Amino acid sequence: MREQEIANISLFLMTIWNVLLGILMVFEVIPVFYGMCLATGGMIGIVIGAWKTLMADERPWESPARYKQRTQKDFMNE
Repeated sequence: MREQEIANISLFLMTIWNVLLGILMVFEVIPVFYGMCLATGGMIGIVIGAWKTLMADERPWESPARYKQRTQKDFMNE
């Protein structure tokens, strides 16, 4: 259940961020180019934050054998 809440909050924050920037761009408070850059940067930040929170130390590109080796090595060093 916690994972779903984090994912929903992340999507909600991303939506609010983009709506806010969209309003600022429509009313010409900020130029469209800057708004798009801020929107992209904000979305990347939210995605990375959610990814780090949900996945922690897991790496999706890592093979199961490499993961097992890395986690056992870390466990042995503690």
